[in-house]
Amino acid sequence: MGLDVRDSKDLPASKTEEFYDTVLAPSFVDSELIPRAEFLADLNDPRGETVASVALGDAGEILGGAVGQWFPQCRVMLTAYLATRPGRRGDGVGGKILRAVAADWQRRVDPLLIVGEVEDPRHHTDIGFGDPERRLKFYAAAGAKIIRVPYFQPAIHADGDRVPHLFLMTFAVADECRRGDHGIDAAPVRGFLAANLAANEGSVDPDDPATAALLDAVSGPTVELLDPKTTRIDP
Repeated sequence: MGLDVRDSKDLPASKTEEFYDTVLAPSFVDSELIPRAEFLADLNDPRGETVASVALGDAGEILGGAVGQWFPQCRVMLTAYLATRPGRRGDGVGGKILRAVAADWQRRVDPLLIVGEVEDPRHHTDIGFGDPERRLKFYAAAGAKIIRVPYFQPAIHADGDRVPHLFLMTFAVADECRRGDHGIDAAPVRGFLAANLAANEGSVDPDDPATAALLDAVSGPTVELLDPKTTRIDP
């Protein structure tokens, strides 16, 4: 099976809309997914901080894709969404997309970190959008590591809630960001956490207990990386 991963800007607008409708919408709960109109507007923003890569099969059919959000102030790329079309999970498409978009983003913006938000399977179950345990194993097999912070997804809707009990995982780490065998420089992580909160919630409230715990975890010079395949993750 062939797989052609293309930047959404190189595709007709109808393909990008189809990607949202057939891949993103069936793969994420409403609290985790930005509205369709906002997604399309972000892709057309001249600042270019939101990018989408769409994976096409041999016949031009959409098989999956990924959406990245670039934080230039700290050189961190957030993999906001990565998904395969329902019915195509488990056949290797997801791994190919992850490798392709990571390589493309490294060429384009030279990030210190490429990160992603992954549900902690001890607190999340399959409610029709994919199995969190299987998803964590997928990222572990791809070499992703858990950044040791009490992560939550900021509220991405004005009247929405945060999504707690997530892992913030590294999909790629630049050599200049590594600190020993099991650590990374805390500065870009700290910058990303603050910028992501501000971008989604409008501000960073240090008096909020969850925010305070999150920022405290990266207050030192380094932050630890945990291997989900070999490390026991404490509750």
